[in-house]
Amino acid sequence: VSTMGSGSSAYMMSSGSYSPYVSSAGLVSPSLTWETVATQNIGFDFTVLKQRLDFSFDYFIRDTKDMLMDVTYPSILGTDAPQSNAADLRNQGWELSVAWRDHIGKDLAYGVTLGLSDAQAEITKYDNPTGSLDEYRTGQKIGEIWGYVTEGIFQTDDEVASHASQLNLGANWQAGDIKYKNLNDDDVISAGSNTFDDPGDMQIIGNSTSRYNFGFNPDIKYKNLSLSVFFQGRLKMDYLPSNSNWNAFYPFNSGHIENFYITDTWSEDNPDAYFAAPTISTDTKKNIQPQSRYVQNAAYVRLKNVTLSYWLPDNLVSKLGMSRAQVYLAGMNLWEASGMRKPLDPEQTTTVTQEYYFDRIYTVGVKVTF
Repeated sequence: VSTMGSGSSAYMMSSGSYSPYVSSAGLVSPSLTWETVATQNIGFDFTVLKQRLDFSFDYFIRDTKDMLMDVTYPSILGTDAPQSNAADLRNQGWELSVAWRDHIGKDLAYGVTLGLSDAQAEITKYDNPTGSLDEYRTGQKIGEIWGYVTEGIFQTDDEVASHASQLNLGANWQAGDIKYKNLNDDDVISAGSNTFDDPGDMQIIGNSTSRYNFGFNPDIKYKNLSLSVFFQGRLKMDYLPSNSNWNAFYPFNSGHIENFYITDTWSEDNPDAYFAAPTISTDTKKNIQPQSRYVQNAAYVRLKNVTLSYWLPDNLVSKLGMSRAQVYLAGMNLWEASGMRKPLDPEQTTTVTQEYYFDRIYTVGVKVTF
């Protein structure tokens, strides 16, 4: 449905008020249609060894055809171009679940459950005739991270002078600034034409897709006492903190000052620092361009839950007028391991300002049934 736009002019034309206007409607293509989805699956499940081993596996391919995408027409058109069904996407992956349950004698029972999955999405069709890196392209893996390759930090001004020019990324380069690698040997560090065929000195430096996600749940029970543990994590994911002004990961943006900015920024006494030298210049973005140095390994494992419980003996609870009673101690988010630098958290990648950390929660409780 084509609709007219309306609003107020930014200029006062008469009587000290803004002039209302009506704008031309965007075009609507008469050939638009619904997306279509086709899914192919193959899998198998089995339970063997007297139901002690349970195994499930599934492999899938999901194709989404005729996805809507924006189309750019020459500005002489005078209005917004219609969307077009000109993109296809393929998502393929697998899921695995394995469980083992057994007992030793009549008093000790135990079990282990493992869940593991992986999936990747790829653009199989997209109308991007220029190959612009600002748009999707055919053959692109969803989650690609493009950036510069970091050679290190300039240690001297002479090293700056002998390196390829980085003036396209900022001014006043000096010792303590980031040194970007010259990939195309043209003595100028740049993004080239910002296309797949001419990316200049940029390349794929990671992928933000969360892969090989897993859950691991061992448990054990001895008479009235039981213990259950749950680990969660992923084995592969890259994460590059944004260089937006609100971002609190990089030093010297928007007045954010953290303690690690003092200990981890470059100086002559600290030449192996992680961050570039402090600066009061407004040209702070030159050292935090998308780059390999700050790509984080967001693989992690976290102890999400531990529960220790004890069922009181039946003869005791019956004397108290109860049918069953349980005492338990539980903890959440008790431990984690990750390759990410603090204060980054692998499960909180939507913002790195970290106002909301994962709480460590301890619970003591009693369950009573009358």
